[in-house]
Order: sequence, then C-alpha cells, then structure tokens
Amino acid sequence: MKKYMGHIDVRQFSSDKILKHIDRVDAWLKGENPYPVTVEIDMTNICNHRCPECSGWYFQDKGHDSLPLDLAMDTIRQIAKAGIRGLIFTGGGDPLCHPGTRDAVKLAHNLGLDIGFITNGSLINRETAALLLKCCRWIRVSLDAASSKTFEKIHGMDGDTFDKLLDNIRLLVKMKKEAKSNTTIGIGYLTSRHTKKEMIAASIICKKIGVDYLQFRPLQIHNNGRFEYHRTDGIEKEILKCLKYSKDGYNVLYSKHKYDMMKEKNFGRNYEKCYGQQFATVIAADARMFVCF
Repeated sequence: MKKYMGHIDVRQFSSDKILKHIDRVDAWLKGENPYPVTVEIDMTNICNHRCPECSGWYFQDKGHDSLPLDLAMDTIRQIAKAGIRGLIFTGGGDPLCHPGTRDAVKLAHNLGLDIGFITNGSLINRETAALLLKCCRWIRVSLDAASSKTFEKIHGMDGDTFDKLLDNIRLLVKMKKEAKSNTTIGIGYLTSRHTKKEMIAASIICKKIGVDYLQFRPLQIHNNGRFEYHRTDGIEKEILKCLKYSKDGYNVLYSKHKYDMMKEKNFGRNYEKCYGQQFATVIAADARMFVCF
C-alpha cells in the first residue's frame, strides 16, 4: 500500500498512531499519569441528518443534549492548560448544529490546540469554511455514498441534500486553494452492503473534486447498545480496486486494523483492561467524560 500514500501521513489512520507521541507512552510506562494526547468533544447530540444506523441516534433517543457554551469554553481552556495536544470536534450530533461551535473552534485555535473537525458538511457556508480552513489541521466530511439514492438510504436525507453536500465540499476545496491553507480535507465513507456498490464511484468523485483523501471504514451499528461492525463480504477486494485512484496528491485510505479485527471469530472487546483512556478520551454533549467510548 505504500505506493498509494502520497503526502498524507497515513499513521493518523492506523492502530499504532500513539507511537507518534512516544513521550506520553514513555511517561505512562514509567508509572506516571500523563494527560491524554487527544480529546474528542461532542458539542451537541443534535443532528440535521437522519442516518438510520448512526450510533449517535442511540444517545439522541435518551435526550438532545448540548454543551452550554460557557462550559465548553472553560473546558477547552482546561484542555489547553493541561498540555493536551489535539481537540476533535465531533458527535454525538453534528458540531455545526451547535450555535457556539464556531466560537469554540476559534478559542481552541488561539490556545494552540491542533484541531480536527468531523461534520456531515450540510451546514458549511463560506464563513464557516473560512474559519475551519484557518483554524483546523484537518476536516473530514461524511459522504458514505456516490448517488442521491444511496445517500437517502444511508443519511435519511433527500437527493437535494446530497447535491448540496457535494457543492459544499467543492467550496471547501476552492477556498483552501485560494487561501493557500494547509488544512487537510478528507472524506469519510462507511462501508456496508448498501454502500459497497458505490465505493469506486465515490473514489472517482472525490478525486475529481480535489480533496486530499477518501477514507473507508466499516459501518458500526448500535444494535441496542452493543455497537458492532457491519460485516460485508468482498469489501476489501473492492477497496483494493479503489486504491489505484490514489495519485497526484489524492489518497484512498482505509482503516485496515478495523477490517482485520472483523475477521476474528470473536472480534470486539476480548481484553480484560483498556489503557486507551491514558491517551484519548471523550467529552459528551451532556458534559460527562468517558474514559472508554
């Protein structure tokens, strides 16, 4: 796969990416209690899309929580003061459904945090695009389809929303070039029996638009709180067909460790203790912090 890597640091997509922060690992091995490298923050559980298999819906059914802006801002200040390196705005719901997210992004940027931003992309406009391209190290937009018909099935939205989303991605790419921004623009694509047939088409569409990468990951279904990956035969063969489109600064990537894990007979949490909370954690929209999520 190395010949497809291009200029993207693909270690950010691998299971051993923590080794980029060997100082934190070394401190932990010495018996110290280092702060996490990265924190994910869910500004809200509210989302304007209706993805049937979204794990976020499992929590939205329990309440449409949103972080009060003053609490979110104070939390971000604490994160920066603690020496945590990265902050990812994600969900839960879509971060842009929270009216204070843009102010939170500005604060995190001013405090020197490396910012990642995951969104369904439907609420991106010129003002928001300019802010994200100025403040974020990377932006990932969830696409998960190459046609309005499949998008409607996966995101629960009509074809007009799909067309607008593609326009918003084009806007991000155009403004990135105009601003000479170094922000990485990526596309997320969840694989399942419903999306398998459009993986190649999505690879071509994303290359034409000019994003930096397209990343395939297996769809995770909530299954009444069990959170299992969606098994689909032939996905990896399809991925291999897509890799050939990686060239000229565009990369097709996939979370290999997740697909490998799915091949195991009893895949999942078959370990007694997880040490991941030492390096990454989540702040949910109800202000609770989860050491495991």
